[in-house]
Amino acid sequence: MLMMNIIFAVCFLPIWPVLYFVFRNFIKPKKNIILGVTLPQNEHENEKVRAVCRSFIKWFNITMIPLLLLMIPPFFFTSMGAAMTWFMTYLLFLIVVPYVVFAVHHGKLIALKRENGWYSEAAGKTPVDVKAEVTKIKRINNIWFLIPVIIGFIPVVDSVINPGKAGSENIWMYLTFALLIVSFWLLYHMIFRVRAEAVNEDLSLTMALTRARRYNWGKFWLISVWASCMLNISIWIFAESVMVLLIATLVYTLLLISVAVIAEFSTRFAQQKLTANNMGDAYLDEDDVWLWGMFYNNPNDDHFLVNARIGINMTVNLAKTGGKILMLFAVISLAAMPFIGIWIWVEEATPTALVLTDTDLIARHTTNQYIIPLDSIESIEILTEMPQVLSKVAGSGFENLSKGRFLVSNHGTSSLCIQNNNPPFIMVIAGGRTYFINDANSSVTTGIFNEITAGRYSN
Repeated sequence: MLMMNIIFAVCFLPIWPVLYFVFRNFIKPKKNIILGVTLPQNEHENEKVRAVCRSFIKWFNITMIPLLLLMIPPFFFTSMGAAMTWFMTYLLFLIVVPYVVFAVHHGKLIALKRENGWYSEAAGKTPVDVKAEVTKIKRINNIWFLIPVIIGFIPVVDSVINPGKAGSENIWMYLTFALLIVSFWLLYHMIFRVRAEAVNEDLSLTMALTRARRYNWGKFWLISVWASCMLNISIWIFAESVMVLLIATLVYTLLLISVAVIAEFSTRFAQQKLTANNMGDAYLDEDDVWLWGMFYNNPNDDHFLVNARIGINMTVNLAKTGGKILMLFAVISLAAMPFIGIWIWVEEATPTALVLTDTDLIARHTTNQYIIPLDSIESIEILTEMPQVLSKVAGSGFENLSKGRFLVSNHGTSSLCIQNNNPPFIMVIAGGRTYFINDANSSVTTGIFNEITAGRYSN
């Protein structure tokens, strides 16, 4: 449980400070936008505008500080399922609550804008995309992406060529990270397909704003590609060292989060600096196509991806069918998060069971995990201690339960369905596979072993 607490801490603890500082930054003008609302430059310091901003900070702090404290209790839980349920429910609230506070104050600022008629001469117009000009912005040479892509596939190729080598059972993990590297390379090119950063009809300003975003996020995707490559190589080289893998994963996670935040804040700082001077009365005002200042819904825009008005990086156009599908998937994923913890809780709390029929030995856990025909058994023995389990290949691993495929000392990749703290264990070799199984009730395990070895069933 200590190891899981460390993983939880690294995965969840950075989210709070990232959200906190990103959201607080929404009160600062960025391309004439404050709290997702486009305002005239000469009204940015209006007392009523600042009052809404102060109210936002006040209520944001009131909600975020308790959310920080609610992260502490699960570190004292003894059940991983209970801790995961708490964390996943907590994460749902951590994602939703700040946006609710934001949406409320965005609405107040919109009402203030309507009351005072603070609209641009270009309000409601979709900017013309200057593709011919922005495509001139220099891109990073593809060789710097191709090198880590090739290196990232080395563990996959090695596992295919040497299937019996230590660590080769992690081939699907290697392949996942290799494909992740490729996807990051593709996402780098996607930033050049996103609509230019226009704020008015000044082409030189549009170019400068677009260049700032693409430069900063281009560095992010390049670093992400190399970091993912190094992590995949580390997993491959240190396949049998859990501590090294844990440290490498933690460094990787913290690095990507830090670089993403730096990229976005660097972009915002550059944009604030570039738009600090008066941009005239015909500045871009698209408030009517940004729902609650967060969701882009513009049927007059052919772009599927646009730069996010709030938050980090890109978002989708909900006027497109693909945008609606992705948003629906995101909502379902968020709503399902607590159920992931509940499912793990059920897995952890359900005891293993052995059933002996006339023809089969069955190891059960929630379902029939393994059905071993008695006539396929090559050897069977009972163990008072489990051999050392080196690593998990695929399946569920808790303090009290191991289910799935694991690398076991002196036995290679084996199939386990055991209650870890309830010896004895039955080791069965059948059909060329090695199984370690037991019942949560030790006497049942012993009884079934005695029945099989007594010769009541032929093998």
